[in-house]
Amino acid sequence: MHRCETVCRDKDRKEIARYFFTVLQCKRDFIMNKILIVEADFKLAERLCRALTDNETHAFSCGTLEAASALLESEQYQQIIIDTELPDGDGYDLIYDLGMGIYESNDVPVILVASNDQKPDMTELSEQGVADCITKPFNVSVLKAKVWTQFKRGKRNFSFRAISRFEAIGAGSRRSIIGEHVVAIDDYLFNFDTGEYSVAGKKVRLNRLEQCLLRNLVENKGIVLKKKALVEKLRSESRAGYIDEAILAEVVHMLNNKLNARNYIKTVYGIGYLWALAEDKNKSG
Repeated sequence: MHRCETVCRDKDRKEIARYFFTVLQCKRDFIMNKILIVEADFKLAERLCRALTDNETHAFSCGTLEAASALLESEQYQQIIIDTELPDGDGYDLIYDLGMGIYESNDVPVILVASNDQKPDMTELSEQGVADCITKPFNVSVLKAKVWTQFKRGKRNFSFRAISRFEAIGAGSRRSIIGEHVVAIDDYLFNFDTGEYSVAGKKVRLNRLEQCLLRNLVENKGIVLKKKALVEKLRSESRAGYIDEAILAEVVHMLNNKLNARNYIKTVYGIGYLWALAEDKNKSG
């Protein structure tokens, strides 16, 4: 009997331990920063993962563009480290795809890892969405400092972006702005800082270009934004490599489809686009 009670208590302990492990795992996944390391050198990637993982951050690694693409399609990361030389392609190709807003991890800091014989131009790289760069061979502690700098910079900029974002002309009436960075218009709810968007309570995923376009339209609702000006805005703010008026038209089309916003997003032919005011939204255009 005594032995049976001991076995039962042990079983209960295991069940309790399993329960708390599950709770802690869920909590960790919810609050944890995730870093993706795209590095062909397995040993170096392993060292970086160990160095960058702590109680608040977990680092994941892969060694090819194909594997990176698969991970980016399934997970959202708060920072990405990319080696320029990968077995199946160039790290710059992945940077370009990130800049085009193909993946959910859009507008996150990217640190480029270049070989010693390369001399990256940071001015050019920053236009492509690269936040920082380091050349091989490097001290892991130096890269770690660069990573934490980007995290700190992101936290500092959060409140500034929330306040300044709606200082543009036509940012909307007081009734359409909740707090400083969430906009509610009829069935739409847009949070431009967290990148969360919903229509009638249903979440909608937007890529970087679509988010950038939507923000500019909503900030200037009732005002026609010329195509040329919007192209320049999207090019600078989304850090995409190449955008022209044809690509802009396609982004407008996709955004309209995702938000079902044809009564709001209007095309002024030959001139540009606007987010219609309430009294104008049912007019043809």
